[in-house]
Amino acid sequence: MIVEIKGVQFVNKGAHLMLLAVLHELQARFPEAQISLAANPNSPYAARARLGALQALQPQWHNLDLSAAADWLPQGLRTGLLRYGIVTEASTDAVLDASGFAYGDAWPDRSLAHTAAEVVRYARRGRPYVFLPQAFGPFTRGGRSTRRFGSALRHATLVYARDAQSRAHLAQLDERLGESVQIAPDFTMQLPGDEAAARRWYVAPRTVLLIPNAHMLRMGASPDPWPDAYVAFMADVARRLTAESVTVRFLNHGGTDDAALCARIAAQAGALDIIDEADPLAIKGIIGAAGAVVCSRYHGCVSALAQAIPCLATSWSHKYGALYDEFGVREWLVRDPAPAEASRTLLDLLRNPESARARLTRASEALAIRTAAMWRDVGEALGAGRP
Repeated sequence: MIVEIKGVQFVNKGAHLMLLAVLHELQARFPEAQISLAANPNSPYAARARLGALQALQPQWHNLDLSAAADWLPQGLRTGLLRYGIVTEASTDAVLDASGFAYGDAWPDRSLAHTAAEVVRYARRGRPYVFLPQAFGPFTRGGRSTRRFGSALRHATLVYARDAQSRAHLAQLDERLGESVQIAPDFTMQLPGDEAAARRWYVAPRTVLLIPNAHMLRMGASPDPWPDAYVAFMADVARRLTAESVTVRFLNHGGTDDAALCARIAAQAGALDIIDEADPLAIKGIIGAAGAVVCSRYHGCVSALAQAIPCLATSWSHKYGALYDEFGVREWLVRDPAPAEASRTLLDLLRNPESARARLTRASEALAIRTAAMWRDVGEALGAGRP
């Protein structure tokens, strides 16, 4: 069985974590399965080869998509391509879409159009197409591609939204979707981190990690104070905590944009140390050893809360609020750039972490049960579609 894992990459650590979580489940349920990954600038050949992934052939260029032509290729040619590690859509047995947050107003309509057509083609072949838990919408443009996407979701085998607001966004596209869109938590929560990485980087319970996100500088609406205040806010929090003898470290959870932002804030805060680690499991282990976290990366927040580490979050999307509601800590979502208040909250959490950690642990255990149920259903869907 060949399963394409769609929407993942190796630079954004959240997307890399999602890839590893999918691999973990596939290997446990279908050890004979092969995976395929599409090439893109953040998913280079060497990284894909280390996982033994086949090359998913996707002949797309802007609005042009020739993927459907794979059905017309002779079987001998498709088999020959497989010998060289290249798999066409017609030779793929299932798709697990782990895009995270790729369908909505923040991205071009062509991704909606390409995915809509792909879902319908897989349905026509009788092969599973599963949207793993992710954030959707909003969809305010209402163009032809948006309508096609909403209609195509009815042909998907399973569609999971991470939160009720995402499901509501999808229901606005096509009322016929109804309750077929299910809600399930982010599926990276139970993936274990590398505890040894925290020792290598000397991260201890008196350490507060600051995890910036370059989106905070450019995603706000016109009345949003964050784009102009974000750097000063993070630097001020770092200075205030350092003055209280707290060890403050910056952690890059993204790519080059986040690395540059870490350096900029660290310089303004007083040349503080920056952790730049390539392995997402190492990053998760580092987060799990900290005393508290201030985070603007969604999967950085997930990794903290799921390991019972108190985490304040700044937000540029509804997905953050939904996550913090799931853990019952909405009050840790920082709405206004007020560094003095955020610093006081962090110091209180560092001094008295037991109650907060117990609350996070209970929430994490409940979410783990829901995730296990989701994977069971996904496994049954893939098993039913196995050639």
